[in-house]
Amino acid sequence: MSKRAKIISLILLSVVFIACFFLSRIQHQAVSIQLVQGEDSELSVTARLQSEDSLISVNAFQSDSGNYYLFLPSCVQGRFLSVGDGISLDIDGKSEGAWPAATVESGMSLTFGEGQTLTILTSSEIPSVFLTLKNDLSYISADKTRSDSGQAVILDADGKSVYDGGLKRIKGRGNTSWEQEKKPFNIRLENTVKLPGTDAVDTDFSLVTSTDMTFLRNRISNGMSEVMEVSYVKGTCVNLYINNSFEGVYEIYQKISPDSLDIWDLEAETEQLNQYQDSLSQQTTGMTLDNWNQSITGKWWDYEKNPDDITGGYILEMDHPARYADEPSGFSLDSGVCVVAKSPSYLSEAQYQYISAYTQDCENAMFSSVGKEDYGELSQYIDVSSFVAKYLVEEVSKNIDCSSTSQYFYKDQDGVLYAGPAWDYDWAYGVGRVQEGIDYLDPEGFSARDIPGTLIWWQLLYYNNGFYHDIVTTYEETLYPYLNQLTQTELSCWEEDMAESAVMDYLRWGQCNSSDLEEIRNAYHSQVKMVSDFLSVRKEFLYREWIEE
Repeated sequence: MSKRAKIISLILLSVVFIACFFLSRIQHQAVSIQLVQGEDSELSVTARLQSEDSLISVNAFQSDSGNYYLFLPSCVQGRFLSVGDGISLDIDGKSEGAWPAATVESGMSLTFGEGQTLTILTSSEIPSVFLTLKNDLSYISADKTRSDSGQAVILDADGKSVYDGGLKRIKGRGNTSWEQEKKPFNIRLENTVKLPGTDAVDTDFSLVTSTDMTFLRNRISNGMSEVMEVSYVKGTCVNLYINNSFEGVYEIYQKISPDSLDIWDLEAETEQLNQYQDSLSQQTTGMTLDNWNQSITGKWWDYEKNPDDITGGYILEMDHPARYADEPSGFSLDSGVCVVAKSPSYLSEAQYQYISAYTQDCENAMFSSVGKEDYGELSQYIDVSSFVAKYLVEEVSKNIDCSSTSQYFYKDQDGVLYAGPAWDYDWAYGVGRVQEGIDYLDPEGFSARDIPGTLIWWQLLYYNNGFYHDIVTTYEETLYPYLNQLTQTELSCWEEDMAESAVMDYLRWGQCNSSDLEEIRNAYHSQVKMVSDFLSVRKEFLYREWIEE
């Protein structure tokens, strides 16, 4: 072979190699859409996409109107599109059938079957969680006590896999939210993962649903908490897929635990000490609050051994008596509030005696501090700055739950009681309810200061002059400037960040009774506008009351 022929051969081989390389890369990045014949002879549509080592499938969703949608993560935008036999791609009125006729664009349409239309929608640039369970989703959705397991893949907004491994457990969670069609869940992964967009590293997470159609209310509260340097639950919005089905926009949060709060894990230490104890039995005071409220005043468990130091850590939640009744451990205070022990969730008798007495001492100090010029003994029991910040989050948000539920407090070893983490604000920032004379849709008027309920701590603290001074100072110097920034620029950026996934969620759950994408998008923007308008008025109301008085 001549030298010239060898050079030509090498060039041809290089071209073939480069072509194969790019073809392989294109195929790796392609989105393949195929028709699937079911056992009942009905046709369904499935999209398959490759992400690093994970092959992900997403089934098309059929709405009540009969329209079909493929809800895909944002990372597929611009990828090559491969369509199988029986599917036609409509581009500028022309029907195309073969790859690579086009790239994925949100809103593009395909046809299949007997002229049925399939619309592809891509999400906002948020992470996506794909769970493949051993059983159908209906198994755990039918009963909150049931659990399942399987596999999990978590992609960041760019489509990079941050977790691909085992799902040790998934089960239902929540109270009111569990009664809704869109169910919330707790999950436990086999290995730790850093939650995209946060610094939360854990194996246990909560997948939260709510009545909040903006998907921003918790984020607003977290932002306020962060700027005031008080604890909040770390999380982000994700697209959730279970068994190849898009289940909507969820908020995923690190579970509230000793690890997430960086306090001593008294529960784990107690369990380790008693690992050889055969069984545990619940013990109670045997007394109820009164004839109207049959909540047991105290309950604990008969551990044989206790750690040497039982001063912490504790995580407590103030909750409704009905919910408290189903919890394994807890106690009531003289004011009538029910306190659930979230950790240790199974208190020993010594732990019960210690933390119930300490919390009662906190409440007694709050009562005695009313009308005084300084904190006095109050600062010996609580971390004042965390209570100031938490009060402000409750008051600014006009949170309807601030006197009854989802109010968390924690205490480390040899430490005082802290307020937080901030959590659960779907019934805040303007909700259509009037209760006990308070209109929660009205951005003016006080709530945390005045709201009736069993948890009266915020009212007591407000009327301590030292506490009041710190509320006003923190609001003027820290929170008011942040709320100005939030309402003027930041909130609209968050809104745009979430809009595409919100449209997908609204379609998936029939929130608008419409299939018009622009109408649905406008409905989402209207929801955010109501929250933004509420905050804009409320921040000025509080400024007038506290600073311009």
